[in-house]
Amino acid sequence: MGKKIKKGKEGPVKEYVSRTKALKKLQVNLKDFRRLCILKGIYPREPPQKLRKQHKTYYHNKDIAFLKNESILDTFRQRQAHLKKIRKALTRGDKLKAGRLRRNQPKDKLDHLVKERYPTFIDALNDLDDPLCLVSLFASFPTHKELHIPNTLIRGCQKLLSQFLLYVSANNCLRKVFLSIKGIYYQAVVQGATITWIMPYPIQASLPLDVDYKIMMTFLEFYQVLMKFVNFKLLGQDIEITDFSEEVKKLKSVSQNNQIEIDEAFKEDPTIQQMDQQQQETKKYSELFKGLTFFLYPEVPKTSLEFVILSFGGEVMWENDNKNSQLTDPKITHIITERQIQKNKKREYIQPQWVYDSINQLKLLSVADYAPESTLPPHLSPFEQLNLEEVQSESEEEDGQQKEHKPYQNNKKQKEKQAKQQEKETKKLAETMLSRKNKRLYDMIKRKEDEEKQKKNKLQEKKKMIQSKQQ
Repeated sequence: MGKKIKKGKEGPVKEYVSRTKALKKLQVNLKDFRRLCILKGIYPREPPQKLRKQHKTYYHNKDIAFLKNESILDTFRQRQAHLKKIRKALTRGDKLKAGRLRRNQPKDKLDHLVKERYPTFIDALNDLDDPLCLVSLFASFPTHKELHIPNTLIRGCQKLLSQFLLYVSANNCLRKVFLSIKGIYYQAVVQGATITWIMPYPIQASLPLDVDYKIMMTFLEFYQVLMKFVNFKLLGQDIEITDFSEEVKKLKSVSQNNQIEIDEAFKEDPTIQQMDQQQQETKKYSELFKGLTFFLYPEVPKTSLEFVILSFGGEVMWENDNKNSQLTDPKITHIITERQIQKNKKREYIQPQWVYDSINQLKLLSVADYAPESTLPPHLSPFEQLNLEEVQSESEEEDGQQKEHKPYQNNKKQKEKQAKQQEKETKKLAETMLSRKNKRLYDMIKRKEDEEKQKKNKLQEKKKMIQSKQQ
């Protein structure tokens, strides 16, 4: 007989730790623990059903042991000691000392966390979708004293975003654009890594008070450090952007001067052939709007159109810009507006959707369909594989069916499809609203139903086999 193993000493019980035990091990409060987990990229785990208890969150034991040796814990403890000193100074009535202590609070250094989480530059680029989305969201926020969103944070986000957009437009990295209800989706290929992010429309946002902005700010703090590393690696310097189009021209001229001519002996190398293919692909995107200059009216989204047109080789102008450009300039070939104005025969008048649709299809579309104050064609998502030709063929088929005097049957089919879709959506919503306990019961019932169906199918197959043998 071997020794009896005590309960909670070995097996799956030892692998998981509850949040209260983790707080005791690390000797930090809940606020600091949450912040530490976000910065280190550690999330709760779901243990097996035997260990689960109601209203308890569990973490992996190895993750907590990994957090024990983190240098940020020392700064947390130093900050708590610093806060005690501030309280003491305030109780004594020494406001000057309290103010001096507040200014000299210990700050977290997150540079080592970026190097730890992203050992190579490609890893950082592959994980840049969420940072770009959050940075662009905070860049559109107004200052708010109650929610502790200062002006310096918003300006920092705007600077980081504009630096990244500068690199994308100068190197013709942009591939897809889509205008949705949420905002504008962009997709770029930066050094082989596809990055997709969303930017809100330039409308002043009203901030809801039921959102936890502190957690968002902790994510943003890490993402800002990551974006600084990425921008410096891409641009090679910290650029202060005053005029976006001029900075793009400067970067393009620098990149053209730095091009290296490859000897014919090395052209058969597979790596150099890949580089040549990438250069040919970027040429397609850089020459889409080549030789075209667009004049933007005030009602159109200037920042988005400027970024998009410059990244595809065009030029942008508007009134009261840094170049003092005017509508009478002979360079202007296209005028982007949404309202009727006096037309000039030498110029084309279009709505902003023409730019985005021609980018997604990688060709200059006909201008007649995108005239100001006219009904625009459908703006399809380039992220789905559905093409315009397929949509047109489907619409032609529907027209043909209507001509065959079967409108009532088509309406019935459409209504049935819509009803089925609504049922599926309501079921999904109901499943998401269920608590853990009810979800487990629901899963158990589903499994039993599936097992019964399988049994019935097997019995029917056996019955068919017997009948076929008898015949």
